[in-house]
Amino acid sequence: MKKICTIIICGMLAIPLMAVTYRVNNQLTANTSAKIYTDLQAAHNAAANGDTIMVEGSPLIYGDAFTCTKRLFIKGPGYFLDENPGISANKLAAQFTDQFNLDVGSSGTVIMGIVHQISYMNVNTDNITIRRCQIGLLPIKNGVSNLTISGCYFETTGIYPNIGSNLVTNLIVTNCIIINAVNLLSGCTGTFINNIFTSNSIFIPTGFVMKNNIMFTTEKTGISLPALDAAVSYNMSISDHFGTANNNKANVSATALFVGDATESTDGEWRLKAGSPALAAGEGGADCGAFGGPNPYILSGLPVGPVIYELNVSSYVKPDGKLPMTIKVKAW
Repeated sequence: MKKICTIIICGMLAIPLMAVTYRVNNQLTANTSAKIYTDLQAAHNAAANGDTIMVEGSPLIYGDAFTCTKRLFIKGPGYFLDENPGISANKLAAQFTDQFNLDVGSSGTVIMGIVHQISYMNVNTDNITIRRCQIGLLPIKNGVSNLTISGCYFETTGIYPNIGSNLVTNLIVTNCIIINAVNLLSGCTGTFINNIFTSNSIFIPTGFVMKNNIMFTTEKTGISLPALDAAVSYNMSISDHFGTANNNKANVSATALFVGDATESTDGEWRLKAGSPALAAGEGGADCGAFGGPNPYILSGLPVGPVIYELNVSSYVKPDGKLPMTIKVKAW
């Protein structure tokens, strides 16, 4: 009996604690027993490492500053939701406009599907992942390493760069649409793969791998790229930023690349049009640009998992008391 008890106790100790999911909605009344909060900081303070915080779309801005000191999965509903039909039944984003700080203790955190505008999203520690977000300003603290940014839309921010750091190592940026400046000084390292750049001010030093990117600007003076060796390959430009060695392409027709903005959404206009020279022009036959490669850009930054994109509810209740409805779900 003693042996059996020992085995049972050891087995119980081996069972990991289950991660908890918290909800944030600034239109609801807080209910801590149900794990519902009205602001992200309060939900963070209640959460433990490994927990998930679902920030729900709202017509109201989540305006308070936020500091993360725990390893969390923070997930919003995406952006441009009212522009891309058939994407999501929910049309409201989770929008933040105050300081958003990823501080010591938050290593391993994943941010997904939120909108952060006007103020800074400060990355102050290592091993952070930012996926499928709409971002304005992303300053990276000197000495940070292993920052992954994928499938994001970086909006216009005026004179301030979308991505900036004096010293960051192993910065991985993939499948992003980057509208404004990038400013990374000498000593920074990492990769830029399958991105679209449109700014006239881009500083990416030698030490970065660049592949399958599209440079959509003719500006030359404000553009500084890594040495054009084998680490810079399969890129293309509407000017000659990458040259023609190592499978790079120069002076590509600007009008032949993308579907354009006449009838498209803010991010949908950057999809490749039929016959685009960027189709199958990347390494291994991948498409160049944000919608190419193994993890292409997802319209509206919809988070990973099932999303209700259509909900039809009958206006009457059947005699048996049941309410007919149809729900259509996609997984991204």
